[in-house]
Amino acid sequence: MSESALLAANAEFYHAFRERDYERMDALWARESIVACIHPGAPALYGRGPVLASWRAILGSPDSPRISCMGEHPSVLGETGIVTCMERVGRTRVAATNIFVLERGSWRMLHHHASPIGVEDEPEPTPNRNLN
Repeated sequence: MSESALLAANAEFYHAFRERDYERMDALWARESIVACIHPGAPALYGRGPVLASWRAILGSPDSPRISCMGEHPSVLGETGIVTCMERVGRTRVAATNIFVLERGSWRMLHHHASPIGVEDEPEPTPNRNLN
């Protein structure tokens, strides 16, 4: 499969996340392989049940973070695809690795790992030029 199909699967992951769409998230994760997920600051989760339960909780929460993805770098290695990217969650930057596996001709998420890499600086206050 092509890098463009891999990037489309990665975009689907972030679309499901942004839209808090559990059904789309569930459909994206692999069913024929053991999956794993490491959310920022949390222990690793193994197996489809625990991983999808974590996503159900995240996507069902009104406090679920708004997220965007940028700087995607895809690599296709046979039936495995890897996308490294940067996520932006509010002012926090997060490095992410998303690993996909080909299942029945489609890329399916095998592993997601996200780790904070820093917080953007607050914008400088605009000086008040009207000193009267």
